[in-house]
Amino acid sequence: MIRIGAAGIPLSCKDRTNRDGVIYTRNLGLSAMEIQLSRGFIGREEALDISETAKKCGIDLYIHAPYYINLTGDERNRERSKDKIRHSMHLASLMDARMVTTHTGFYGSLSRRKAMQRMAESLRDLRDELKAEGIEIPIGVQTIGKPEVFGSLEEVVELCTRVRGIHPVLDMAHIHARQNGRLQEKEDFREVFDTVAPLQLDHQLVYLTGVRYNAEGEIYHVPVRKSDMPVIKLMECIVENDYNTTIISESPILEHDAVYAQILVDRAMEIS
Repeated sequence: MIRIGAAGIPLSCKDRTNRDGVIYTRNLGLSAMEIQLSRGFIGREEALDISETAKKCGIDLYIHAPYYINLTGDERNRERSKDKIRHSMHLASLMDARMVTTHTGFYGSLSRRKAMQRMAESLRDLRDELKAEGIEIPIGVQTIGKPEVFGSLEEVVELCTRVRGIHPVLDMAHIHARQNGRLQEKEDFREVFDTVAPLQLDHQLVYLTGVRYNAEGEIYHVPVRKSDMPVIKLMECIVENDYNTTIISESPILEHDAVYAQILVDRAMEIS
């Protein structure tokens, strides 16, 4: 199954609430939506209202935790970051969301090995704490587009291997930018999915946008059709291999590229 939606309230949605965004998403013919917590948390009643609306509309919900997370910093910063993820997970539980996506942090002055160790310890502690509360929603770790920041595809897979219950979030534009335009053919996208295959997951969350990049990685997002990453090849790869996938548009033209992605999926299905 392939489900598609936008990261946040669609830009053309007149009423700027998450509940209205869910309804608008359904009216666009999309089937997923990511609730953005980057600008602050929502309350319990709003979370429950979003959940009820999403169920009525047949929309799968995902959550993005606040952007500034650093699980490699000093103890104080790590605890603050864990609090943000913890709060996001509790809201996700109220909303019956399928996953909470988070960034993990920076290398800083740490070696790659030490950064990996600190992240794994923090995420393992969070997982165990939440599981004891009956919350077993996966924590998604997003691939990152700048080489100086933790989050290459291989690093994310290793982290997921170390901590059960942590899932990769495949930000294709970030993977593309981090490796200087790597994704050009169906086989290139297939290699991404093959890299996460040892985790034996039955579903993949994919982020989609166009991207500008240079030798230092990602610079900024652009609409899909203004990027050199051939998104039709991604859709053909997903369709031909029957991947169970949710695609979330992070494009500057959020829902417009989500609808475009749906068109490309339909086109790929016609020729498969």
